[in-house]
Amino acid sequence: MKWLVYATIACWAVTLWGWLGVFAAKGWATKLQRTVPTTAVTVVAVLLGGLLTVLQTSYAFSGEALVATVTTKPVRPTEFELSYVPAGQPVSAATLMRLRGDQWAIMGGVIKWHPWLTALGVSSYHKPIAVRGQYADLHQEQSHLPSIYPLATDMDHVWEAVYWLDPYLPFIEAVYGSSAYAYAEPNATYRVSVTPSGYVIKRVSRQLH
Repeated sequence: MKWLVYATIACWAVTLWGWLGVFAAKGWATKLQRTVPTTAVTVVAVLLGGLLTVLQTSYAFSGEALVATVTTKPVRPTEFELSYVPAGQPVSAATLMRLRGDQWAIMGGVIKWHPWLTALGVSSYHKPIAVRGQYADLHQEQSHLPSIYPLATDMDHVWEAVYWLDPYLPFIEAVYGSSAYAYAEPNATYRVSVTPSGYVIKRVSRQLH
């Protein structure tokens, strides 16, 4: 993407310089001589600008931003240890959690802007609130107390305020809680990301038996 940005900027710079040269030229022959290559560069600049806009818009609506890296390790048949490393932090900054169940889930609040703001590259607001352990079997889930590890020391006041003000804010499309879950596989590593719509979990690696 960066090379396309640089190429587009360079083409528009050459285009501006070229048209300044056309207007400064004396004589119609000289003007015409400079107009042909300048027009060609202008066409290339327009095409590159259009392509950059399409790619930027596509990324804005489908791009993912890394939130954390998670690893899981079984301790007992219905208990596991989860390591949570926030994006941009070293492994030594990991938070260790002991959770119950055979699945883990991350949850938090999301503020989704209207599409025209998203198209301009404004990322959806999000804040991870907690990680919890859970059971895939609903009967087990009902019969066990939840095990939850907080990621925030307090409620998300930004999300709360926007949630209640949402009807009066025309630039907000939706305010809601988002959750994603996966199985707590033995020695597996996951990437937790956020998209304009909410959280996504992707398994990076796992230990095969």
